[in-house]
Amino acid sequence: MTTDGAFVGLDVQRSGIQAAIRPTGEHWKTGIDDTGIIETTAKLTEIHPQLVVMEAQGGLELPVAGALAPAGVPFALISPRSVREFAKAIGRLRPDRDQAGLLAHFAELVRPEVRMLPTKIIEQLAALKKRRQEVIKMLALERSRLECDSLIVQKDIKNHVYFLERGVAVLAEEISRTVRSSCIWR
Repeated sequence: MTTDGAFVGLDVQRSGIQAAIRPTGEHWKTGIDDTGIIETTAKLTEIHPQLVVMEAQGGLELPVAGALAPAGVPFALISPRSVREFAKAIGRLRPDRDQAGLLAHFAELVRPEVRMLPTKIIEQLAALKKRRQEVIKMLALERSRLECDSLIVQKDIKNHVYFLERGVAVLAEEISRTVRSSCIWR
């Protein structure tokens, strides 16, 4: 499905990612985990929206931004205050059950500036994302080996699993740091 010129609102919360598209009114929800972020990015890449809007609200949106930028999806991070003022101006109360719909409406009417990331940052995010996925695959393989009968081998595998988990966390933090240091965060 291609809906060129569409405006998308993404409400990124601990419970998941809610998306709404204007003017079609389509909604969907995914998890906030890697699978959900990949699914959201794939859908948005397929849709070719004119603009995606997310609230900058404490860092949950950073992994999503880190996935959208290398995919070439135009997005803007906006302040919660701007959303509150917009909701008040159009007569909608906040907190709103359809926050993603409100963000899509904001995108359509206000059209905040899209700040494109420099190519160097996009390449860095793509490399970090790729490496993180590789480490996650290694982690899954090691976890599947924990069924071993030997306690010594199990201990070694557990140590390696811990090491890989730390590696995934460090890579995720580096992705967040890269997005925070970029022009889209300012």
